[in-house]
This record gives sequence, structure tokens and C-alpha cells, in this order.
Amino acid sequence: MLSWVGSPEFHFVLVVFGFVMIVLGLRGYSRGTLSRSELLFVLVASVAWIAYSIADATAFLSLPNVISSLLTGVLSLLFISLFLYWGYTRRGEEDD
Repeated sequence: MLSWVGSPEFHFVLVVFGFVMIVLGLRGYSRGTLSRSELLFVLVASVAWIAYSIADATAFLSLPNVISSLLTGVLSLLFISLFLYWGYTRRGEEDD
């Protein structure tokens, strides 16, 4: 019944949705409706979402495994660095 959940097409849609969330978060931040910490939360969540979905999405796009692994690795490092930056800025706010 739910065989479409694991399909590469579905994961491609998840990647597109992750990029849409990043664009909406940046737009909200530039208009002043999101604070910096809320924007960081949106970015961390979106990058994690995309990193999780990218392997099957690249299969849908017929990209080689090397490119898929590279994209997943880069996005995973971006997720970790955004998370650490968020933690560092939160610690700095508490010290003030």
C-alpha cells in the first residue's frame, strides 16, 4: 500500500520541499518575520531533510553514485556545522 514512500520520485519531491523550506526561511528572515535562531532552526532541519533524501533523489535523476555520496557528505557536514554554530550562538546568548 505505501510502496511509494520509498520510491526515488518521492525522495526527489522531499529534496525539492527542503529547498523550498530554505527559500521560505530566508525570505521570512529578510522580511523580519523570523528571528535569527528561528532561521537557523529552519536551515538545520532543511539540510538534515535534504541529506536524508538525497541518495534516492539522485537515483531518480540518474546521477552517479560518486556524486550522490559527495552531495550527501557535504550536506551532512553542513548540518553538523549549522548545528554546532547554533549551539555556540545559544551558549553565547546565555553568557550575556
